[in-house]
Amino acid sequence: MKSIPIKQAVRRVIPRPVRNWLRSPSRSARWLWDSFQFSCGITRELLIAPDWRIVCHPHAYGVLFRDQITDPEQSAEFRSFQRHCVKNMFLFDIGAHFGVFSLAAARAGGRAVAIDPSPEAMRMIAVQTVLNHCSSSIQTVGAAVTSETKTMGLLSSGVFSDGYFKVAINESESELTKIPGLTIDDLTLQFGAPTHIKIDIEGHEAAALRGGATTFDRYSPLLFLELHNEMVISGGGDPNDALDELARLGYDTFGLDGEVLERRAILERPIVRVVARRGSRDGNLRQG
Repeated sequence: MKSIPIKQAVRRVIPRPVRNWLRSPSRSARWLWDSFQFSCGITRELLIAPDWRIVCHPHAYGVLFRDQITDPEQSAEFRSFQRHCVKNMFLFDIGAHFGVFSLAAARAGGRAVAIDPSPEAMRMIAVQTVLNHCSSSIQTVGAAVTSETKTMGLLSSGVFSDGYFKVAINESESELTKIPGLTIDDLTLQFGAPTHIKIDIEGHEAAALRGGATTFDRYSPLLFLELHNEMVISGGGDPNDALDELARLGYDTFGLDGEVLERRAILERPIVRVVARRGSRDGNLRQG
C-alpha cells in the first residue's frame, strides 16, 4: 500500500482555514486578543500624518503602524499618495487590505471604492470606515480584480499574513477559495469613472491592467502601482508584462518623488512602487 506524504495527509485531514490559524500561534493569539479588546470597546489612535489621526481597531493599529509608519518604502508610498489626494477625487483602491488609502481619499474630500478578495479585509474596512466617520464616502467590494469577469480560485494565508489572498500556481482546488473576479471596466460601469486607481495585488497587476482598457482610454486615471517583480518570476511569469500593458495604454512611469523611472530600473528591484500618468513624460510628474 502506497504511503501518503505527511504534508498531503495533513492537508486532507485539516482544512486550510484551520491550518492558517495553527501556522503561527503568536499571530493567532494576537489577532484573538485584539478582537477581544475591540469587543470590549477598546480602540487606538494612530498619528499617521502631523495633522491626521486614524481611529483604529487594535489589530488594524498594529498593521498600519508596521506598514505605513515603520516600513520606509511603504511609508514613502503612502506619503506620495497623500500628496496626490484632492477634493472630489474618486479612488478605486484595488487590493485595499485594511483600507488606509481609501481613508486618505475620504479625508481629502473624495470618495473611494475599496476592493479586496479577503473577507477579513472587508470586515476590517467596514470597522475602520465607521470608526472614522467615512461610511458615506467609502464603498466596499469583496472581489478579485483581474483581466475578465470570472470566478477565481485564490489562496488564503489567513491570520499569518493578516488576511491576504493571492493568485496561486499549481495549488489543488481544495486549497483555494472561490472569489468573484471583476475587471476595472466592470467597476467603472458599476460605480463611475475613477480619477485615481491604486493597485496592490501580489503580482497580478498585469491582469488587472488588461481588464481596464476602456477606463484607461476614456478617463486616464492616475495610477499608483506596487509591482511585485520577484513574486511574478517565482510564479513563472514575466514582470515585463505589467510594464508592457502600461506602455500599450500610453502610461509613463515615475518614482514616488516624481523622477522618471525607466524599465531597467524598475525590473532590477524585487518590489517597486511607481506612479503612472498617461502621456505625461516631461521629466516631472505634476501632482493632483
